[in-house]
Amino acid sequence: GGEMRDYQLVGLDWMADLVERLGLSPILGDEMGLGKTLQTVAVIAHLKYDLKQPGAALVVCPLSVLSTWCAELKRWAPSLRAVKLHSSDPAERERLRARVLEEAGSYDVVVTTYEMVKSPAMRPVLVQKVHWRLLVLDEGHVLKSFDTDISQTVRKMHFVSALLLTGTPLQNNLRELWALLNFLYPELFESSAAFD
Repeated sequence: GGEMRDYQLVGLDWMADLVERLGLSPILGDEMGLGKTLQTVAVIAHLKYDLKQPGAALVVCPLSVLSTWCAELKRWAPSLRAVKLHSSDPAERERLRARVLEEAGSYDVVVTTYEMVKSPAMRPVLVQKVHWRLLVLDEGHVLKSFDTDISQTVRKMHFVSALLLTGTPLQNNLRELWALLNFLYPELFESSAAFD
């Protein structure tokens, strides 16, 4: 679908190495407009096509960039089978929920919003029933407050690796950084005491 810039290739190599070889979950903290979405699409394609790893990726993003994610997947990796999972209509939401459950294995990427993840109708599917190969949280700094509804919901999801995308991994204090690290590595960052 195009050619990546040198710094994007370095980022892709770094993320792929962390996820593939070390089994770690990275935070890609970069300024807006430098290609975090493209690098993430490349990681998803790398896991599927180069490493032949089974399972789908779940991309959770703000509603304002949902269409952008779908367009970038189509542009950069048109062979990835992507499903857009968002609707305000209850009947359509039920149809999409059933599709994700019944057609597991027929898609490579599900793109949804934070609102859908918190939705009582979608939570059983996205959080409890499907095991994701890669969980991507765009604007991942939404997890900076440990006790929020979205933070607690996402912590119950089943996934092999996670990738947090953010332009602001550290905003106000070190406890926010701890909340992100605790999500990615709860066994290593059990307590916020050192950060406090």
